Formats: sequence, structure tokens, C-alpha cells
Amino acid sequence: MSDRKLIMVVDDEKFIRDVLCTSLENQGYDTVSLEDGLSAISFVKEQKPDMVLLDIKMPGLDGIETCRRLKQMLRSDPRTGIIIITGHVSSEHVKKSFYYGAIDVIRKPFDLDDVNKRINTWFKVKRMTDDELIQRIAYADGVIDSNKRVRDL
Repeated sequence: MSDRKLIMVVDDEKFIRDVLCTSLENQGYDTVSLEDGLSAISFVKEQKPDMVLLDIKMPGLDGIETCRRLKQMLRSDPRTGIIIITGHVSSEHVKKSFYYGAIDVIRKPFDLDDVNKRINTWFKVKRMTDDELIQRIAYADGVIDSNKRVRDL
């Protein structure tokens, strides 16, 4: 069995999926590229990803509802992190994303190094504990600390 982490990238824009998947594969992750929320839900019925990168605005099932359903499906294992990556950020989107289980919201256009740092932070955190609240707090602290170090350079 491989120790490589599986990251599911869900976005209706093929270019975004391709950029993220290529970057993540170059970092040593396995990826699956899906174009909508229903495909993501179907995939998770068969295989559990370690991380989900999820767009909000997609045809059919939007990313926030997809996030809610995925978290219900993955309730027995809260260590699957869901990061929302979207160009449609509003305070309501952010609140709903966190309420339904996302660990982070990243605005498009995104910086690939930043996305990778956030994913690495989550994988460090999830090794610490199975308690979802502690994971979220440690993740936020790790991202804040990482961003502070970058600004201090």
C-alpha cells in the first residue's frame, strides 16, 4: 500500500484542475480530477481522499453543498481536510464553508506555493490528533505562523 496522499481536486474549470493536479503530483501527491460536486460525492463512496480542494461555483451541486455532504459522508474520519478554492469569495461563502466543515478558503487566483504550504500544514496537523476542533485550531495556527514567517523574510 502506498504512503502517498490522495488529493481530490473538484472544479468545473479544466485548466484549474490541470494546474493544481500537475503541481500536486510534482510534490509527490496522487490526485484525482473531478468537474462537479456529484462526481466528488460518487468518488468518496468508493475511495476516501486525504484532502479535497473544492471550488464553490460549479454547475449543479455547488461547492458549499458538496462540502456539507462530503463532511457527512466522512464523519467517521474527520481527518480529510477540505479547502475551498474560489474566485467567488463573500463573507457569507466563507462562513458557510467553515460551518459545513471546510478547514480553509483560498481566493483565486491562488499562489501554488501557498496552496502547497496549506496542504502540508494540514497533513502535519492531522498526524497529531483525531479531535476535529484541535485539528482546526492547530491548522489555523500553522497557517498563520507560516504566513508570518514568509512576511518576515
